[in-house]
Amino acid sequence: MEELPVKAEPESLQDNPAVADVPPKPAIPAQSVSGLPGVKEEQGVDRARDQQIQARQPTDYLKDLLSATSPDILEKGVAAGLRVLDSLRGPLEAIQSVDGTQANHWLTSIQNLKGRAKTTRTIVGVVGNTGAGKSSVISAVLDEERLLPTNCMRACTASPTEISWNFSEDPSELYRAEVEFITADDWTKEVKGLLTDLLDGNGEVSRECTNTDSEAGVAYAKIKAVYPRKTKEMIASSDPDNLASEPAVARVLGTTRTLKARTADSLYRQLQQYVDSKEKNTDKTVEYWPLIKVVRIFTKAAALKTGACLVDLPGVQDSNAARAAVAENYMKACTGLWIVAPITRAVDDKTAKSLLGDSFRRQLKYDGTYSAVTFICSKTDDISITEAAESLDMEDEVGVNWNKIQENKRTIAGIKTDIRGLREERDKIDDRIEENDTTRDKWEKLSEKINDGETVYEPTEDSPSKKRKRQTKPAGNRKNRRSADSDEDFTDSESERSDSDKENGRPATPEGKVLTAEDVEQKMAELKAERKRLRESRREMEEKVAAARVQIRKLQDETDSLTHLVKSKCIKGRNEYSRKAIKKDFAMGIKELDQEAAAMEDESTFDPEVDLRDYDAVAESLPVFCVSSRAFQGLSGRLQKDDVNSSGFQSVDDTEIPQLQAHARKLTEGGRAANSRRFLNDLLQLINSLNMWASNDGTQIGLTAEEKRAEEAAIRSQLQVLEKNIDAAVRSCIDAITTEFKLHVHNVFNSSIHAAVAEAVGTATSWGLPRAQGGLFWATYKATCRREGVFAGAAGPKDFNAELFEPISKNLASGWERAFHHRLPAHLDKFAAELKRLIQSFHDSVIKRGEHLENFQGVARLQDQLRALINNVAGMPGLIRATVQEVQRDASRNMTPQIQESMRPAYETCNNERGPGSYARMKSAMIAHVSAERHTMFANATNGLSAELKELLLKVRRQIDDHVADLHSRVAHDYIAVLIGTDYHAGQGRVSRAERLLRDEMSILLELVGDYFKDIVPELGPVVEETEQKDVPMTGVDEPQQDGGDTEPGQGDAPPVGVVKPEPLD
Repeated sequence: MEELPVKAEPESLQDNPAVADVPPKPAIPAQSVSGLPGVKEEQGVDRARDQQIQARQPTDYLKDLLSATSPDILEKGVAAGLRVLDSLRGPLEAIQSVDGTQANHWLTSIQNLKGRAKTTRTIVGVVGNTGAGKSSVISAVLDEERLLPTNCMRACTASPTEISWNFSEDPSELYRAEVEFITADDWTKEVKGLLTDLLDGNGEVSRECTNTDSEAGVAYAKIKAVYPRKTKEMIASSDPDNLASEPAVARVLGTTRTLKARTADSLYRQLQQYVDSKEKNTDKTVEYWPLIKVVRIFTKAAALKTGACLVDLPGVQDSNAARAAVAENYMKACTGLWIVAPITRAVDDKTAKSLLGDSFRRQLKYDGTYSAVTFICSKTDDISITEAAESLDMEDEVGVNWNKIQENKRTIAGIKTDIRGLREERDKIDDRIEENDTTRDKWEKLSEKINDGETVYEPTEDSPSKKRKRQTKPAGNRKNRRSADSDEDFTDSESERSDSDKENGRPATPEGKVLTAEDVEQKMAELKAERKRLRESRREMEEKVAAARVQIRKLQDETDSLTHLVKSKCIKGRNEYSRKAIKKDFAMGIKELDQEAAAMEDESTFDPEVDLRDYDAVAESLPVFCVSSRAFQGLSGRLQKDDVNSSGFQSVDDTEIPQLQAHARKLTEGGRAANSRRFLNDLLQLINSLNMWASNDGTQIGLTAEEKRAEEAAIRSQLQVLEKNIDAAVRSCIDAITTEFKLHVHNVFNSSIHAAVAEAVGTATSWGLPRAQGGLFWATYKATCRREGVFAGAAGPKDFNAELFEPISKNLASGWERAFHHRLPAHLDKFAAELKRLIQSFHDSVIKRGEHLENFQGVARLQDQLRALINNVAGMPGLIRATVQEVQRDASRNMTPQIQESMRPAYETCNNERGPGSYARMKSAMIAHVSAERHTMFANATNGLSAELKELLLKVRRQIDDHVADLHSRVAHDYIAVLIGTDYHAGQGRVSRAERLLRDEMSILLELVGDYFKDIVPELGPVVEETEQKDVPMTGVDEPQQDGGDTEPGQGDAPPVGVVKPEPLD
């Protein structure tokens, strides 16, 4: 199996940004291995605090820390614990070369413990169909406008993209990326398949190459992208090995390119050079997107800070085997799975129920990851208020506001009509003012002539042809219009004045009465008064227009506010409706699988009226987020170039992106807390062991040499009994798990194989039926055979191997879930409980026997160590389940490859068919092969799975044996050292002087252990009594009650989200 790529993780929790504020290393007094230990210096702290500290043992703070539930506090404790280990290394390293000391033993223990402080990664797969908005959702979760590379080709050509925390502090690489390319062998294999899809029976490029939805079109697009200068004729005559060897391609195959940038936009542009597909590649440059295996992006997004790793998964049925394997490995390793679908289609398409197909849904059941699913409805800003209010029956709720909106719109339209009328009146007044100005000009000239002593006559009225008439309004704004009007006035008035001068210059033919100075003065006064009235009327008109505009703005603001409110209600209403519908569909999808399996298991007892589990609890356990990436980006001040309408969202919280970001962080909490608590408990055990070793110089126990030997022999005898009892408990546990596998897995094989054999020929025949009856187009049939039964083309994904194995996989799913996700955890928990009992019994027996030794301090330390040992045992089932989970996920996916191997000869035969009648021969060959092989290939597949389960049992046995061996060694070392005063490994030999000096010096350092944790413990609040550590249960869906009967007390209640309650064992 190809290893899942893991990149750029910190060396330890000391490098984790979440624990950067860990208290500093306390001051350590001067000391020397070669001489007597130094005297502890006065710390100069408050006397009351000194007394409080002195009243507590150095490990009390560490024990208090183990009761923490916050992963942040626990990780601070881990970082402080690593500092403790570093402080203890100094004296040990200084004397490790001296004979007669245990320095090397303790250094090994310290180094092993430090190796267990690695940070955990929580892988979250993001899946969804084309156009679902996955990239937009991920970018919003990362709080970036755009960061993920995009490709204009269809989604099946994309590569998996992993986004995780960037641990680099270099400002020049705040954003990093790695682009990993497929190997030359992988590309050669893919080119062979692409050429077969592209070339017709005559060896020429198919005419279908221009159809981008056809297999030939997809193949042509890929080849032309990588080899843009090759013509169709050159492609038809190409050799795959030679194509892969061309310099421009060969220099990237099998390599990884590292990109660095200071900004997200800069990294995005660099990535686009590799993943972008140009519609018109006029430069004839090589495009690398078909050659990319996986893209890894590292960024300092807050949502990723605690260890979440988002993986954009394009699908596992890629035409390139390397990319498909990467996607499959990510799916196996996923702690969480986000399914993205547009809210406009999420409910109608029943996406939550189908979960991208029955096989995908069934695989979730095999993996036990139904509880890891999160559903994301995207594009919630895409809404029609009218349709939403009607379909959601919200018309009464939004009716008042909606009526007011419509009323405001009508009022605004009426006011705009009034404004147009006012403007027309204003224009008329402007005409009259201009006429007044023209007339005043004439009379002013007459006044000047009278003053010069000339005789003037009353001017006659201009004829209609001479009057200036207002034509159509000039185009442009008011300023330009006034300028244009001014130009017209100037021309007309000049012409009129010329005519008037000519008329007044001909006294022989007067046109009116002779005017006096008084007549002219009176007329000028009348014109002035008229102009004043006109200007006043114009001002009143402007005020009315301005007031109308203010009224419109107020109404528009009110309308916008009401529209925002109505849209907000509709968005929230649709979100809640969709959330409930998706939860219900999700639960019904599980119910269908349960009923299908129950009916296949025993039709005579199957009762569809009896629910096999609490489906209401299942529905409620599904997290559903209804998000708008665009509105979030717009409200965050991004997408400035886009016309983002964030109406309906009062704040970023309404977009639900912040809640999704918090959800991403919360997904990491369980793993982080369990990992940190396990390290801290192991640290406590180590500190306790060191304390017991350092306090023993071989002289405390008041026993003679003979008494020591007798006491030691008695303890060793009890240790042998403990070892024997533990071995019996281990055998009992493995036997019980083996029985569960036989009952729920192996026994299912026999009945299921008969069904698979019976249906195999019919299944193979259905592939070649006419397309109207569900069959495949001949080219799709052949393309599927060419890829050994697995192909994702224009007609959707197709897997011949999975379809043949489906009768077995359907019947096996429930038994597999029961065995691995319920019964096995229950047996491991039972074993852990028995192991705790045996250790407690050994402790009680040994302490009771040693009461006469009166070693009260040693007994107290052993009591502390016992608590740590019990907690260690409590965490063991979780570790083993993690191993089982990894192996069983591989095993459940290895069933169809066995079928694929058996079908390979048929695939090769079909692929080699050419010429007239080839499709008919392909179908005949396929049916004949399935008919001949069906009696053996299913048995071979199940036998292979049985072998894997046997190996799994051996692996579990080895892991348990290693754990209990380490546990037994610690118990033996600590109890003999404390109660007898001798070293378990060294026997009765005297403690050397170097060893005594080392123990003295280590005692001083161990007294300071509490100082590393005392500033972290106050964050816990009041210190509570330490309780036995509870194991973190495994996630999954609680098991169906097959008989529909009563459950044990407490077992019928729905578990918390993501928690599986193991079945009670008799």
